[in-house]
Amino acid sequence: MGFGGILALSLAAAVMVAVISGAKPPAHFLIQDTAECYYSPGGGGGPEGQLEVRFVYRYIYDREELVRFDSARGEFEAVAALGEPDARYWNGQKEVLENARAAADVFCRHNYGIDEPFARARLVQPKLKISATEQDSSSQNTLLICNVARFWPAEIEIKWFRNGKEEKGPTVMTTDLIRNGDWTFQIQVMLETKLERGDVYTCQVDHASFASPVQVQWEPQSDSARSKMWTGVAGLILGLVFMALGFIFFLRSKKGNVLPQPPVALMS
Repeated sequence: MGFGGILALSLAAAVMVAVISGAKPPAHFLIQDTAECYYSPGGGGGPEGQLEVRFVYRYIYDREELVRFDSARGEFEAVAALGEPDARYWNGQKEVLENARAAADVFCRHNYGIDEPFARARLVQPKLKISATEQDSSSQNTLLICNVARFWPAEIEIKWFRNGKEEKGPTVMTTDLIRNGDWTFQIQVMLETKLERGDVYTCQVDHASFASPVQVQWEPQSDSARSKMWTGVAGLILGLVFMALGFIFFLRSKKGNVLPQPPVALMS
């Protein structure tokens, strides 16, 4: 019997013991367990290039993690006080403990060998977009956001440039890598800067799906350019309003000029 089957029987036995002992289950409860595999390049004293595999099992009750098994530690550990009896029970089951310790190879490494060709061959190019967010009135700085979305694999390098010179330091901020849940990721890299006329900002993205790094440029608009843009928008709106009014007047005048109908005798 595999690790999952033995653990399922152990869970059932633990629940049965709780019921027999007279402990009344709460009105709302949910039991979950997760099996996770983590892969990283060889290191930590192992041969160079050899894949390091880590297996983590979590036992969750009512959305709270109670017990965890980490192959790096080799035993079940209570995460919360309520999980201490279960951790002791499973550590006392020799077959359960041996199967959990072997899961890194039997479960994780085995599945990696099946999925690796697909994962390595799959490349999804990221979608790039730059947007600007003005800070509060007390600050003259602007936050430029380089949004990099829907890419695979996760490894990616993003840099900000101002007039061809790379921007570094505390003015550059990066969000955590976000999993979209469909085998793609997204991330944002932000640059806080004081905009000046003539400056050119560039977000550069280096990803395995690109033959070479891809750049997207952004330039601040001058006050005169903004004024011209809004003037054009206002002119377009006024033009549409006058066109609509003219069409309404035309329809009304057409309805007012009704042509006389010929007598019935002439139509027969």
